Amino acid sequence: MLRAALLLTLWPVLALADNLWRLDREADGFKVELRDMPGSAFEEIRVTTTSPEPLQALCDAVWAKGVGAKAEGRFKKREVLSETDTERVTYEQISLPIVSDRDYVLVVKLLQPADTGRCEVSFSTKEDPSRPPADGHVRMTSVRGHWLLTPTPEGKVTVVYTVYSDPGGAVPPFLAKGSQREAAVDFLKTILARAKSRPAAP
Repeated sequence: MLRAALLLTLWPVLALADNLWRLDREADGFKVELRDMPGSAFEEIRVTTTSPEPLQALCDAVWAKGVGAKAEGRFKKREVLSETDTERVTYEQISLPIVSDRDYVLVVKLLQPADTGRCEVSFSTKEDPSRPPADGHVRMTSVRGHWLLTPTPEGKVTVVYTVYSDPGGAVPPFLAKGSQREAAVDFLKTILARAKSRPAAP
């Protein structure tokens, strides 16, 4: 009885939180949604798609197991600073059109591995004095997000990629927002290609 009453009390709040997402576009199998972030001129972006690749292969691709330092998509450089079975810290550089390239230090956490029946991965930037901003790069200090991969009854996998980033520097938000949305879709495409290009780890 108490639990039911609590759910009834919280339901309007939970529904409002989900309704804060607004549809930007849906095309070519990718659904892009946006949500305003309090105190920020930049938006949180959520991209959803469905993949026929196995859950394990997709989870490995998101977790970037065995990817190493090779250039991929917008990524110029990726250096692993520390790594455990469930947490990795990397220094990364990315190329951007028109504006200066960016760099950052990223903490990635494997919250749920694929053998649990779904896959969850979170990521966020951190300050690391051992990796100051590289020459010709602007440091991104506020990047965070989440991956959720869940199997469907049809044997496919729903992939949900949520990301918020402040590009730093003096880029006007009205100029950055469009490229941020495209970058989110492009990165999800990179993950799908990564999963397809190699077998799932044993």
